[in-house]
Amino acid sequence: MTTPNQSSLEPSPSPSSSMHHSSLSEAQRKALESALPMWKIVFYQFKEHRMAFFSMFVILIFLVTALSANLITKLTGLDPNRQNVAARYMAPLTRAQATNDIKETSVEVYINQFPDEANQLATALKTQNVLTANTPGDAGDNNHEALFELVVKPQDEIKSTLSQLKGVEYSQYRALLKTFDTFHLFGTDEVGRDVFIRLIYGARVSIGVGIMVAISSALIGLLIGGIAGFYGGKIDMVLMRITDALLSLPTIPILIVFSAVDLSKLPMIKELLNPSYESIIKMFVIMCLFSWMTVARLVRGSILSLREREFVLAARTLGAKDSTIIVRHMFPNVIAPMLVAITLGIGTSIIYESALSFLGLGIMPPTPSWGNMLNNAQEVIYKNIWLTILPGLMIFITVVSFNFIGDGLQDAVDPKSIKR
Repeated sequence: MTTPNQSSLEPSPSPSSSMHHSSLSEAQRKALESALPMWKIVFYQFKEHRMAFFSMFVILIFLVTALSANLITKLTGLDPNRQNVAARYMAPLTRAQATNDIKETSVEVYINQFPDEANQLATALKTQNVLTANTPGDAGDNNHEALFELVVKPQDEIKSTLSQLKGVEYSQYRALLKTFDTFHLFGTDEVGRDVFIRLIYGARVSIGVGIMVAISSALIGLLIGGIAGFYGGKIDMVLMRITDALLSLPTIPILIVFSAVDLSKLPMIKELLNPSYESIIKMFVIMCLFSWMTVARLVRGSILSLREREFVLAARTLGAKDSTIIVRHMFPNVIAPMLVAITLGIGTSIIYESALSFLGLGIMPPTPSWGNMLNNAQEVIYKNIWLTILPGLMIFITVVSFNFIGDGLQDAVDPKSIKR
Protein backbone atom coordinates (compact mmCIF):
# COMPACT_ATOMS: atom_id res chain seq x y z
CA MET A 1 0.00 0.00 0.00
CA THR A 2 1.46 3.30 -0.97
CA THR A 3 1.38 6.30 1.35
CA PRO A 4 -0.38 9.21 -0.19
CA ASN A 5 1.55 12.45 -0.63
CA GLN A 6 1.25 14.80 2.32
CA SER A 7 0.22 17.64 0.05
CA SER A 8 -2.63 15.58 -1.34
CA LEU A 9 -4.10 15.24 2.16
CA GLU A 10 -4.45 19.07 2.56
CA PRO A 11 -7.91 20.28 1.66
CA SER A 12 -8.06 22.47 -1.40
CA PRO A 13 -9.69 25.86 -0.96
CA SER A 14 -13.29 25.92 -1.92
CA PRO A 15 -14.53 28.34 -4.56
CA SER A 16 -16.59 30.20 -1.97
CA SER A 17 -13.56 30.66 0.30
CA SER A 18 -11.46 31.92 -2.60
CA MET A 19 -14.14 34.39 -3.60
CA HIS A 20 -14.42 35.58 0.02
CA HIS A 21 -10.69 36.38 0.25
CA SER A 22 -10.74 38.02 -3.14
CA SER A 23 -13.67 40.27 -2.26
CA LEU A 24 -12.10 41.17 1.08
CA SER A 25 -8.84 42.30 -0.47
CA GLU A 26 -10.77 44.32 -3.06
CA ALA A 27 -12.68 46.12 -0.33
CA GLN A 28 -9.48 46.84 1.51
CA ARG A 29 -7.89 48.16 -1.66
CA LYS A 30 -10.79 50.52 -2.29
CA ALA A 31 -10.72 51.66 1.31
CA LEU A 32 -7.03 52.45 1.05
CA GLU A 33 -7.56 54.32 -2.22
CA SER A 34 -10.39 56.39 -0.75
CA ALA A 35 -8.46 57.25 2.45
CA LEU A 36 -7.31 60.89 2.62
CA PRO A 37 -4.30 62.31 4.43
CA MET A 38 -5.03 64.29 7.56
CA TRP A 39 -4.26 67.69 6.05
CA LYS A 40 -6.81 67.11 3.28
CA ILE A 41 -9.44 66.08 5.80
CA VAL A 42 -8.78 69.25 7.79
CA PHE A 43 -8.86 71.38 4.63
CA TYR A 44 -12.18 69.95 3.44
CA GLN A 45 -13.58 70.37 6.93
CA PHE A 46 -12.36 73.98 6.97
CA LYS A 47 -14.03 74.64 3.61
CA GLU A 48 -17.39 73.68 5.08
CA HIS A 49 -17.14 76.71 7.38
CA ARG A 50 -18.07 79.23 4.68
CA MET A 51 -17.38 82.38 6.67
CA ALA A 52 -13.94 81.08 7.66
CA PHE A 53 -13.13 80.16 4.06
CA PHE A 54 -14.31 83.57 2.82
CA SER A 55 -12.39 85.33 5.59
CA MET A 56 -9.21 83.55 4.52
CA PHE A 57 -9.48 85.15 1.07
CA VAL A 58 -10.13 88.55 2.65
CA ILE A 59 -6.96 88.26 4.75
CA LEU A 60 -4.98 87.08 1.72
CA ILE A 61 -6.12 90.15 -0.23
CA PHE A 62 -5.09 92.42 2.65
CA LEU A 63 -1.70 90.71 2.96
CA VAL A 64 -0.94 90.85 -0.77
CA THR A 65 -1.97 94.52 -0.90
CA ALA A 66 0.14 95.37 2.14
CA LEU A 67 3.20 93.56 0.76
CA SER A 68 2.74 95.39 -2.57
CA ALA A 69 2.72 98.84 -0.93
CA ASN A 70 6.04 99.91 -2.50
CA LEU A 71 4.87 98.76 -5.93
CA ILE A 72 1.57 100.65 -5.54
CA THR A 73 3.52 103.77 -4.57
CA LYS A 74 5.66 103.43 -7.69
CA LEU A 75 2.67 102.91 -9.99
CA THR A 76 0.42 105.64 -8.56
CA GLY A 77 3.01 108.19 -7.47
CA LEU A 78 1.39 108.39 -4.03
CA ASP A 79 3.59 108.76 -0.97
CA PRO A 80 2.14 108.06 2.50
CA ASN A 81 4.19 110.90 4.02
CA ARG A 82 3.89 113.55 1.29
CA GLN A 83 1.97 116.53 2.58
CA ASN A 84 -0.01 119.03 0.54
CA VAL A 85 -1.60 121.58 2.84
CA ALA A 86 -3.46 123.14 -0.09
CA ALA A 87 -5.36 119.83 -0.52
CA ARG A 88 -6.47 119.23 3.07
CA TYR A 89 -9.66 117.24 3.74
CA MET A 90 -10.41 116.56 0.10
CA ALA A 91 -13.42 114.37 -0.58
CA PRO A 92 -13.00 110.85 -2.01
CA LEU A 93 -12.61 110.42 -5.78
CA THR A 94 -10.99 113.83 -6.32
CA ARG A 95 -7.75 115.05 -7.93
CA ALA A 96 -5.22 117.45 -6.46
CA GLN A 97 -2.34 119.50 -7.84
CA ALA A 98 0.88 119.99 -5.91
CA THR A 99 1.82 123.53 -4.94
CA ASN A 100 4.92 125.25 -6.34
CA ASP A 101 6.69 124.85 -3.00
CA ILE A 102 6.12 121.08 -3.08
CA LYS A 103 7.31 120.93 -6.69
CA GLU A 104 10.51 122.84 -5.95
CA THR A 105 11.23 120.70 -2.90
CA SER A 106 10.68 117.54 -4.95
CA VAL A 107 13.06 118.82 -7.64
CA GLU A 108 15.75 119.42 -5.00
CA VAL A 109 15.37 115.85 -3.80
CA TYR A 110 15.53 114.65 -7.41
CA ILE A 111 18.74 116.60 -8.06
CA ASN A 112 20.39 115.09 -4.98
CA GLN A 113 19.29 111.54 -5.81
CA PHE A 114 20.01 111.57 -9.56
CA PRO A 115 22.70 114.23 -10.15
CA ASP A 116 23.93 112.89 -13.50
CA GLU A 117 20.48 112.78 -15.08
CA ALA A 118 19.63 116.18 -13.58
CA ASN A 119 22.77 117.80 -15.06
CA GLN A 120 22.16 116.36 -18.52
CA LEU A 121 18.50 117.34 -18.50
CA ALA A 122 19.19 120.84 -17.18
CA THR A 123 21.82 121.43 -19.86
CA ALA A 124 19.44 120.26 -22.58
CA LEU A 125 16.66 122.49 -21.25
CA LYS A 126 18.99 125.50 -21.18
CA THR A 127 19.76 125.05 -24.86
CA GLN A 128 15.99 125.08 -25.48
CA ASN A 129 15.83 128.58 -23.91
CA VAL A 130 13.79 127.34 -20.96
CA LEU A 131 16.02 129.33 -18.59
CA THR A 132 14.65 132.85 -18.98
CA ALA A 133 16.71 134.66 -16.32
CA ASN A 134 20.19 134.14 -14.97
CA THR A 135 20.48 133.74 -11.23
CA PRO A 136 23.60 134.17 -9.11
CA GLY A 137 25.55 131.04 -8.35
CA ASP A 138 27.81 128.58 -10.13
CA ALA A 139 27.11 126.96 -13.46
CA GLY A 140 25.56 123.92 -11.84
CA ASP A 141 23.06 126.08 -9.96
CA ASN A 142 22.14 127.97 -13.12
CA ASN A 143 21.63 124.71 -14.98
CA HIS A 144 19.42 123.35 -12.24
CA GLU A 145 17.38 126.54 -12.29
CA ALA A 146 15.97 125.33 -15.61
CA LEU A 147 14.45 122.34 -13.82
CA PHE A 148 12.75 124.63 -11.31
CA GLU A 149 11.42 126.93 -14.02
CA LEU A 150 10.04 124.04 -16.03
CA VAL A 151 8.33 122.23 -13.18
CA VAL A 152 6.08 125.18 -12.26
CA LYS A 153 4.75 125.58 -15.80
CA PRO A 154 1.38 124.09 -16.94
CA GLN A 155 1.34 120.39 -17.75
CA ASP A 156 0.79 120.92 -21.49
CA GLU A 157 3.77 123.25 -21.73
CA ILE A 158 5.97 120.82 -19.81
CA LYS A 159 5.04 117.95 -22.14
CA SER A 160 5.65 120.13 -25.20
CA THR A 161 9.08 121.20 -23.94
CA LEU A 162 10.19 117.68 -23.04
CA SER A 163 8.98 116.32 -26.37
CA GLN A 164 11.52 118.57 -28.15
CA LEU A 165 14.47 116.99 -26.36
CA LYS A 166 16.43 114.47 -28.39
CA GLY A 167 18.85 111.92 -27.02
CA VAL A 168 18.28 112.87 -23.39
CA GLU A 169 17.30 110.34 -20.73
CA TYR A 170 14.91 111.78 -18.12
CA SER A 171 12.89 108.79 -16.90
CA GLN A 172 13.26 109.74 -13.22
CA TYR A 173 12.23 113.34 -13.94
CA ARG A 174 9.19 112.06 -15.86
CA ALA A 175 8.25 109.87 -12.88
CA LEU A 176 8.62 112.93 -10.65
CA LEU A 177 6.20 114.93 -12.78
CA LYS A 178 3.53 112.23 -12.39
CA THR A 179 3.50 112.77 -8.62
CA PHE A 180 2.32 116.39 -8.98
CA ASP A 181 -1.14 115.45 -10.30
CA THR A 182 -2.63 112.84 -7.97
CA PHE A 183 -5.96 111.05 -7.76
CA HIS A 184 -7.20 110.43 -4.24
CA LEU A 185 -9.52 107.44 -4.05
CA PHE A 186 -10.38 107.97 -0.37
CA GLY A 187 -9.57 111.67 -0.17
CA THR A 188 -6.88 113.34 1.96
CA ASP A 189 -6.31 113.85 5.68
CA GLU A 190 -5.61 116.89 7.85
CA VAL A 191 -2.27 117.71 6.19
CA GLY A 192 -3.16 116.66 2.64
CA ARG A 193 -1.76 113.11 2.73
CA ASP A 194 -3.51 110.48 0.64
CA VAL A 195 -5.73 108.28 2.83
CA PHE A 196 -5.71 105.28 0.46
CA ILE A 197 -1.93 104.80 0.44
CA ARG A 198 -1.74 105.41 4.19
CA LEU A 199 -4.32 102.67 4.75
CA ILE A 200 -2.14 100.29 2.74
CA TYR A 201 1.02 101.16 4.65
CA GLY A 202 -0.99 101.06 7.87
CA ALA A 203 -1.99 97.49 7.02
CA ARG A 204 1.69 96.55 6.87
CA VAL A 205 2.21 97.88 10.38
CA SER A 206 -1.04 96.79 12.06
CA ILE A 207 -1.31 93.30 10.52
CA GLY A 208 2.46 92.78 10.63
CA VAL A 209 2.69 93.64 14.33
CA GLY A 210 -0.37 91.48 15.05
CA ILE A 211 1.04 88.43 13.26
CA MET A 212 4.54 88.75 14.74
CA VAL A 213 3.21 89.27 18.27
CA ALA A 214 0.86 86.28 17.99
CA ILE A 215 3.58 83.96 16.66
CA SER A 216 6.21 85.12 19.17
CA SER A 217 3.86 84.88 22.15
CA ALA A 218 2.78 81.41 20.98
CA LEU A 219 6.41 80.25 20.92
CA ILE A 220 7.01 81.66 24.40
CA GLY A 221 3.84 80.01 25.68
CA LEU A 222 4.78 76.74 23.98
CA LEU A 223 8.16 76.70 25.72
CA ILE A 224 6.89 77.64 29.18
CA GLY A 225 3.76 75.48 29.01
CA GLY A 226 5.72 72.51 27.68
CA ILE A 227 8.32 72.66 30.46
CA ALA A 228 5.68 73.15 33.17
CA GLY A 229 3.47 70.32 31.93
CA PHE A 230 6.26 67.81 31.33
CA TYR A 231 8.25 68.20 34.54
CA GLY A 232 5.45 69.17 36.91
CA GLY A 233 6.23 69.58 40.62
CA LYS A 234 7.94 72.75 41.77
CA ILE A 235 8.80 73.83 38.21
CA ASP A 236 5.15 73.61 37.25
CA MET A 237 4.10 75.47 40.39
CA VAL A 238 6.54 78.36 39.90
CA LEU A 239 5.85 78.82 36.18
CA MET A 240 2.08 78.61 36.57
CA ARG A 241 2.03 81.03 39.51
CA ILE A 242 3.94 83.54 37.35
CA THR A 243 1.46 82.91 34.56
CA ASP A 244 -1.51 83.37 36.89
CA ALA A 245 -0.01 86.59 38.27
CA LEU A 246 0.38 88.07 34.79
CA LEU A 247 -3.11 86.93 33.82
CA SER A 248 -4.56 88.74 36.82
CA LEU A 249 -3.12 92.10 35.71
CA PRO A 250 -5.39 94.47 33.72
CA THR A 251 -3.98 94.32 30.21
CA ILE A 252 -4.74 97.77 28.80
CA PRO A 253 -3.49 99.80 31.82
CA ILE A 254 -0.31 97.71 31.98
CA LEU A 255 0.32 98.21 28.25
CA ILE A 256 -0.26 101.95 28.63
CA VAL A 257 2.26 102.18 31.48
CA PHE A 258 4.97 100.20 29.69
CA SER A 259 4.41 101.91 26.33
CA ALA A 260 5.13 105.27 27.99
CA VAL A 261 8.68 104.12 28.77
CA ASP A 262 11.27 105.88 26.59
CA LEU A 263 13.70 103.20 25.42
CA SER A 264 16.09 105.80 23.99
CA LYS A 265 16.98 106.85 27.56
CA LEU A 266 18.52 103.44 28.19
CA PRO A 267 22.20 103.63 27.08
CA MET A 268 22.70 100.06 25.88
CA ILE A 269 19.39 99.88 24.00
CA LYS A 270 19.82 103.34 22.48
CA GLU A 271 22.86 102.20 20.49
CA LEU A 272 21.06 99.14 19.11
CA LEU A 273 17.71 100.82 18.39
CA ASN A 274 16.87 102.57 15.14
CA PRO A 275 14.93 105.74 16.05
CA SER A 276 12.59 105.39 13.06
CA TYR A 277 11.49 101.93 14.24
CA GLU A 278 11.55 102.60 17.98
CA SER A 279 7.76 102.74 18.43
CA ILE A 280 7.21 99.54 16.40
CA ILE A 281 9.89 97.57 18.25
CA LYS A 282 8.68 98.83 21.64
CA MET A 283 5.10 97.89 20.79
CA PHE A 284 6.19 94.42 19.67
CA VAL A 285 8.22 93.74 22.83
CA ILE A 286 5.56 95.02 25.22
CA MET A 287 2.74 93.02 23.65
CA CYS A 288 4.83 89.84 23.53
CA LEU A 289 5.55 90.08 27.25
CA PHE A 290 1.86 90.20 28.16
CA SER A 291 0.20 87.89 25.61
CA TRP A 292 1.81 84.45 26.05
CA MET A 293 -0.01 83.31 29.21
CA THR A 294 -3.14 81.87 27.58
CA VAL A 295 -1.07 79.78 25.16
CA ALA A 296 1.11 78.55 28.03
CA ARG A 297 -1.90 77.26 29.99
CA LEU A 298 -3.34 75.65 26.87
CA VAL A 299 -0.06 73.85 26.08
CA ARG A 300 0.41 72.80 29.71
CA GLY A 301 -3.01 71.16 29.77
CA SER A 302 -2.27 69.27 26.56
CA ILE A 303 1.16 68.13 27.79
CA LEU A 304 -0.30 66.89 31.07
CA SER A 305 -2.66 64.61 29.14
CA LEU A 306 0.13 63.40 26.85
CA ARG A 307 3.00 62.66 29.22
CA GLU A 308 1.43 59.42 30.52
CA ARG A 309 0.55 58.09 27.06
CA GLU A 310 2.08 54.89 25.73
CA PHE A 311 4.28 56.48 23.07
CA VAL A 312 5.89 58.74 25.70
CA LEU A 313 6.56 55.77 27.99
CA ALA A 314 7.99 53.85 25.03
CA ALA A 315 10.32 56.76 24.19
CA ARG A 316 11.51 56.89 27.80
CA THR A 317 12.10 53.13 27.80
CA LEU A 318 14.25 53.45 24.68
CA GLY A 319 16.39 56.06 26.43
CA ALA A 320 15.18 59.23 24.69
CA LYS A 321 16.17 62.52 26.29
CA ASP A 322 13.56 64.81 27.83
CA SER A 323 14.18 67.45 25.18
CA THR A 324 13.67 64.85 22.45
CA ILE A 325 10.42 63.63 23.96
CA ILE A 326 9.09 67.17 24.36
CA VAL A 327 10.12 68.49 20.94
CA ARG A 328 9.64 65.41 18.72
CA HIS A 329 6.78 63.58 20.42
CA MET A 330 4.73 66.09 22.38
CA PHE A 331 4.93 69.39 20.51
CA PRO A 332 3.52 67.94 17.25
CA ASN A 333 0.42 66.90 19.21
CA VAL A 334 -0.26 70.47 20.39
CA ILE A 335 0.21 72.19 17.03
CA ALA A 336 -3.50 72.03 16.17
CA PRO A 337 -4.77 73.90 19.26
CA MET A 338 -1.82 76.29 18.95
CA LEU A 339 -2.86 77.24 15.40
CA VAL A 340 -6.27 78.20 16.74
CA ALA A 341 -4.68 80.20 19.56
CA ILE A 342 -2.33 82.01 17.15
CA THR A 343 -5.14 82.92 14.77
CA LEU A 344 -7.32 84.29 17.56
CA GLY A 345 -4.31 86.04 19.08
CA ILE A 346 -3.67 88.01 15.88
CA GLY A 347 -7.03 89.74 16.16
CA THR A 348 -6.42 90.53 19.83
CA SER A 349 -2.97 91.96 19.07
CA ILE A 350 -4.37 94.19 16.33
CA ILE A 351 -6.99 95.50 18.75
CA TYR A 352 -4.35 96.27 21.42
CA GLU A 353 -2.03 97.96 18.91
CA SER A 354 -4.86 100.06 17.51
CA ALA A 355 -6.02 101.06 21.00
CA LEU A 356 -2.54 102.15 22.11
CA SER A 357 -1.88 103.99 18.84
CA PHE A 358 -5.25 105.71 19.16
CA LEU A 359 -4.22 106.90 22.63
CA GLY A 360 -0.94 108.21 21.23
CA LEU A 361 1.20 105.57 22.97
CA GLY A 362 1.67 103.03 20.19
CA ILE A 363 2.97 103.49 16.65
CA MET A 364 3.97 107.13 16.39
CA PRO A 365 3.52 109.35 13.29
CA PRO A 366 4.66 109.77 10.60
CA THR A 367 4.63 105.95 10.45
CA PRO A 368 1.03 105.17 9.48
CA SER A 369 -1.06 102.63 11.35
CA TRP A 370 -4.80 102.23 11.56
CA GLY A 371 -4.78 103.24 15.22
CA ASN A 372 -2.96 106.57 14.83
CA MET A 373 -5.05 107.34 11.74
CA LEU A 374 -8.09 107.12 14.01
CA ASN A 375 -6.33 109.35 16.52
CA ASN A 376 -5.64 112.01 13.87
CA ALA A 377 -9.26 111.91 12.66
CA GLN A 378 -11.03 112.26 15.99
CA GLU A 379 -11.07 116.07 15.85
CA VAL A 380 -12.90 116.12 12.50
CA ILE A 381 -15.22 113.16 13.03
CA TYR A 382 -18.32 115.25 12.32
CA LYS A 383 -16.88 117.20 9.38
CA ASN A 384 -14.95 114.46 7.56
CA ILE A 385 -16.44 111.23 8.82
CA TRP A 386 -14.72 109.03 6.19
CA LEU A 387 -11.36 109.65 7.91
CA THR A 388 -12.76 107.78 10.91
CA ILE A 389 -14.85 105.17 9.12
CA LEU A 390 -12.11 103.86 6.80
CA PRO A 391 -9.41 102.86 9.35
CA GLY A 392 -12.09 101.68 11.80
CA LEU A 393 -13.62 99.54 9.07
CA MET A 394 -10.22 98.04 8.23
CA ILE A 395 -9.68 97.10 11.88
CA PHE A 396 -13.16 95.60 12.13
CA ILE A 397 -12.90 93.54 8.93
CA THR A 398 -9.41 92.24 9.77
CA VAL A 399 -10.17 91.25 13.36
CA VAL A 400 -13.49 89.60 12.47
CA SER A 401 -11.84 87.71 9.58
CA PHE A 402 -9.07 86.35 11.80
CA ASN A 403 -11.64 85.33 14.41
CA PHE A 404 -13.67 83.48 11.77
CA ILE A 405 -10.51 81.72 10.57
CA GLY A 406 -9.74 80.68 14.14
CA ASP A 407 -13.28 79.40 14.56
CA GLY A 408 -13.02 77.43 11.32
CA LEU A 409 -9.66 75.94 12.32
CA GLN A 410 -11.05 74.94 15.69
CA ASP A 411 -13.84 72.98 14.01
CA ALA A 412 -11.51 71.54 11.39
CA VAL A 413 -8.92 70.14 13.81
CA ASP A 414 -11.45 68.88 16.37
CA PRO A 415 -11.46 65.05 16.09
CA LYS A 416 -15.10 64.92 17.17
CA SER A 417 -16.24 67.12 14.30
CA ILE A 418 -14.09 65.61 11.53
CA LYS A 419 -16.13 63.63 9.01
CA ARG A 420 -14.08 60.75 7.68
